[in-house]
Amino acid sequence: MSETTSKPEAAALLAALGAARAVRTREDLADALDRIADAIGQALRCRTVVINLHRPAWDDFEVVTVRGPDEARRALLGQASTWEQWAPYLSNRFTRSGAHHVPAGAVALPATADGLVLHRPEAPPSAAPDRWDPDDLLLAVMRRANGDVLGIVSVDEPLDGSRPDDEDCDRLVTLAALAALAAERAVECERDARHRAALERLVEVARPPLAERTRGGVLDAVCSGVREALGFGRVAVLLAENGGLLRPAATAGWTMHDPVFAHLALTLTQLEPLLSLVHERQGCYLLEREDAEAILGMEGGSVYRSRTNGSGPYAWQRHWLIAPLRDGAGDLRGVVWVDDPVDRLLPAREWLQLLRLFADQAALALDFGAGAGVAAAAGGPAGVVLGAEQDALTGLANRTKLADRLRHALQRVKRAETTVAVLFIDLDNFQQANDTLGHAAGDELLRISAARIDEDLRPGDTVARFGGDEFVVLCEDVGSPEDAMDVAERLRVLLAEPIPLATGVAQVTASIGVALPDRPDRSAEALLQAADRAMYEAKAAGRDAARLATPGAGWP
Repeated sequence: MSETTSKPEAAALLAALGAARAVRTREDLADALDRIADAIGQALRCRTVVINLHRPAWDDFEVVTVRGPDEARRALLGQASTWEQWAPYLSNRFTRSGAHHVPAGAVALPATADGLVLHRPEAPPSAAPDRWDPDDLLLAVMRRANGDVLGIVSVDEPLDGSRPDDEDCDRLVTLAALAALAAERAVECERDARHRAALERLVEVARPPLAERTRGGVLDAVCSGVREALGFGRVAVLLAENGGLLRPAATAGWTMHDPVFAHLALTLTQLEPLLSLVHERQGCYLLEREDAEAILGMEGGSVYRSRTNGSGPYAWQRHWLIAPLRDGAGDLRGVVWVDDPVDRLLPAREWLQLLRLFADQAALALDFGAGAGVAAAAGGPAGVVLGAEQDALTGLANRTKLADRLRHALQRVKRAETTVAVLFIDLDNFQQANDTLGHAAGDELLRISAARIDEDLRPGDTVARFGGDEFVVLCEDVGSPEDAMDVAERLRVLLAEPIPLATGVAQVTASIGVALPDRPDRSAEALLQAADRAMYEAKAAGRDAARLATPGAGWP
């Protein structure tokens, strides 16, 4: 099928590359995929190109782009296909230069696979081994940098009627990678925009001093903020006043008198078993519905059912998601209960962190009550939750200050011979110590751990509390990855030393992820995400370890 690259083909390739790099929104993605499909059609001299994108909420594939005749567009656009339908064609025996060429008759086509190939029964099959058969299939898998599948590109109807050669397969794989880049950029840009908007909404909720707000006003703002900024269809703040049953104090999406609240009929004592370490995620608690009902002894199930569910390993499937509200003494006062994620997906780490921050605003309002000033009730600046550059509990830099310093450090790297390193630190068994020794002791453990990190660093380095029991260290003027790993190893050993507390001796270990920019244009967000993923690799390796992020494997 291949020939020498023509000027139109080169122009189409350049247009596709430019469109992929320019992707910022879903609309940009549609244009980029159209251009990439056109480039594939010209590069392989084929009539039909189909791009299927993976849908995480359903764990299937949807045809989003068709380059070809109107018949193909009408037949295929919007069609969905499953992993099971594609699996026979993705066998290693069909791999050729990174693509998959499935000759006619090599796989028995299932009856449910009509959406994968455009059949043309009027075209007679060819007996020549080098000629394209109507039932031939040539495809390439679109993957993220970490190997996850983003989609599948398939081509059909070569204009010269010949089967693909190795050069054709190489070209298809290259252009499929370009399509994957465009799709991944669209997802990342959409996620980043949502994250920025959610942070802005959180700042709006937190900005007015508590002295100027009523408790009900804060709880209403938290519910509407979680619903609109984090994308949950139903949100409620449930409180148990004077040890009674949990009742809604504020809602968004639910009504205050929704029957679900009467049927749940739980006290805080009954609810607390749900808040176990095994279900903890970023200070929130995520459970499968069956597990929650089994823990609560709800024989025959409850009336609580999510409405926006998906399917597959990434999907929300009637899960329960709870953010506990505790007072200054650590006693449970109530919960923020959320349901019906609009994207039908299980919330990612950043959304759970934001949910926890919104819940902290509700807890602050409950703790201080209406009319209590932040400084008066909290003893001064420690009561400030957002807006300042210090973490209220530890006195370290907060995430805002860290992000600012990291961005400036990356700018300086472009003009220097040294580089920077980001260390993402997570205390492995903090929650167990917190539950055993009490929340006041847990706070003290965090303060001491923070001080140990801070005291061990050079004056020009930055340590910030990232959230919960997570810390991030920014080391500037780093000579090599080995130097950064030396710092991580020193901190790992230091944090493992026993910590004497008023209620007993605690000992925690730390998992540390380390990332250095592998190229000058790496963003602060990408560097943090790479360090975060490396930290999870350290946890997966047995905890109490440090891991270095490897560019190309685990980078965003």
